[in-house]
Amino acid sequence: MKVHGDYETDGYALIEGLVPAEVASALLDSLAASLGGPDNRFGPFQSQEMLTRRPTIEIPGHSFFPLLTFLWGLTPIVSQLTGRDLLPSFDYFRIYQQGDICRLHTDRPSSEHSLSMTLRYSDDQIWPLDIARLPSDGPVSSLDEDFGAEDYDSLEMKPGDAVLYRGVERRHGRVTPNPNRSSAHLFLHYVERGGRFEDHAFDAARLAEVRQQRRA
Repeated sequence: MKVHGDYETDGYALIEGLVPAEVASALLDSLAASLGGPDNRFGPFQSQEMLTRRPTIEIPGHSFFPLLTFLWGLTPIVSQLTGRDLLPSFDYFRIYQQGDICRLHTDRPSSEHSLSMTLRYSDDQIWPLDIARLPSDGPVSSLDEDFGAEDYDSLEMKPGDAVLYRGVERRHGRVTPNPNRSSAHLFLHYVERGGRFEDHAFDAARLAEVRQQRRA
């Protein structure tokens, strides 16, 4: 594992080789086998997202326990990388199709410290994550398709690489269209123990909401 950048100073850094590429690929294959059905379409998990121009395939960790295990298991490593004592909040998996973008946004409080990890590109074409160089003054409600005059960095990830970033503070997204027929990504989020967002650990409020919906 190799860190490119200064997370403490810049609010983001590229983590090369967070997990071996073979592990990233095996996780994706496990998802496809367990949830995708015989044709691996992940049909029940299509969602309409304001962040994208069309529906994406998105699977929350609460729907596939190995995703949560991955989130929890990486907690000590992410704590070391951030220099903070962290607790896991939530994670989810997403597949983007060719031509997709991800509009610029900031995240909810559960995403105090976040990881965007690439699992696989169908055509081995790297698709960067774009992050603003300066923090936002507060939550950003607009969903823009480009940064305009704002300075930003484009961070390129190979399978198994990740970008660590402060999701609540930094606008981020993917402003260039996906060059692959599809690409698979995992997003993992953490909060600081004893910090201002600690009550979002294990995504308690969202999990209670999901459980309530299942009872209805």
